[in-house]
Amino acid sequence: MPRSFVDFLDRYGAANPPAMVYRDGEDFAAWQRGFADKVRELLGPLPPRVEPAVHVLDTIDAGDHVRHVLEIPVNAFSTLPAYLLVPRGLAAGERRPGLLAFHGHAEFGIDSICGLRGMGKGDNARRACALSAVRAGYVVLAPAWWGWHGRDGHLGLVDGRDKCNVIQMAAGMYGLCVLHLHMQDAAAALDVLAGRPEVQADRIGCLGNSYGGRTAMWFALLDRRVRACVVGGAMNTFRERSLKLSSCGIQYPQGLLAWGDVPELFSLIASRPLQLQAGKADDLLNASDREHIHATVSAAYGRLGAGRNYDYVLHDGGHILVWEPAEAFLRLHL
Repeated sequence: MPRSFVDFLDRYGAANPPAMVYRDGEDFAAWQRGFADKVRELLGPLPPRVEPAVHVLDTIDAGDHVRHVLEIPVNAFSTLPAYLLVPRGLAAGERRPGLLAFHGHAEFGIDSICGLRGMGKGDNARRACALSAVRAGYVVLAPAWWGWHGRDGHLGLVDGRDKCNVIQMAAGMYGLCVLHLHMQDAAAALDVLAGRPEVQADRIGCLGNSYGGRTAMWFALLDRRVRACVVGGAMNTFRERSLKLSSCGIQYPQGLLAWGDVPELFSLIASRPLQLQAGKADDLLNASDREHIHATVSAAYGRLGAGRNYDYVLHDGGHILVWEPAEAFLRLHL
């Protein structure tokens, strides 16, 4: 019988379950602090940040909003491209809540979620969450992740391989985690958004779908300035992904499953407002893991007396974030 590495992982994972899963009777706040410390340790080193700054490269009249094309210095080696979307019709001195919109594996990255290209019909037309948000009155900043429009100068070397796996393999030689670099990018983006004259700095949230939802999860648990978070298409576990050999390499730090998994990560966001969305027709999620994550996170909010801050949306669609329940949730909490 052929030997399978998946069989090895399955047996190894069963024999070595995560060591920091919350257990009934523990002090939950102490568990959160301990697991959060472990997560930060696993994420590894980062280059030092440079002073927060922003360069406006272009300003485009998009009709119902203005789109600013930004470059944000992050560290001595990296500058972050981003779009800032500002609604039309703001009164002098008026401030609005802000949103960080994170793109996933959509072909055109921030161009896709800002509605510039790659939309089309059906579910694709519903993926422009940043565009929906600015039209709802939010000031939105959408940062570009490595490998997508604005940060894709290396793709000629990828040669048909998975572009996420390739850069994590290369970064790992230096002990760097690409996810952590993206979280540093997100922190720089939040600095810029919070400093805008149109934005209420104490009313900033984040949202995204798929890898955008995964990065929204990570950023909300790492940065407490995030007041509310909406995550779509990310209610699966890393153990499940490992056994399908299907997760891209920039979604997690090395060694995570020795300590915890996605239910524990979402539980670190409690008690701040969190909406989790999943599609019944999303073939990247399975019902068992989805419901286990929901039960674990709901219990975490309950332990903190914050059940009203947690919302679970099981919609009829596929691998998408549905704007209408997200908007209702954000209006309630931001």
